[in-house]
Amino acid sequence: MSYIVINELSVEQTDVGAFETNFEASMRGTLGEVEGLMAARLLAPQTAGRGYLSVLEFVDQDAYQAFLKSPAFEAAHQGPTTHPSQKRSSPSSPNL
Repeated sequence: MSYIVINELSVEQTDVGAFETNFEASMRGTLGEVEGLMAARLLAPQTAGRGYLSVLEFVDQDAYQAFLKSPAFEAAHQGPTTHPSQKRSSPSSPNL
């Protein structure tokens, strides 16, 4: 029997493109080697006023608990300004 974790993520309409790009890049970059992770999906809302659903399927609850303590979990939960897919520049820091 698998263990499924679902989180609803609210995103402002003006941020949808950046959110999808960053979240999917984060999933590809951090979840590929997670032991016990069977599937990871990002589902777009189908109803106005609802959020995206992040769905993670693990082999069991122990695998999920191990993920919560892993470097992959920490990396997946960095803010978007620290994620490599988020490219920003400003006059004071042009290489961010």
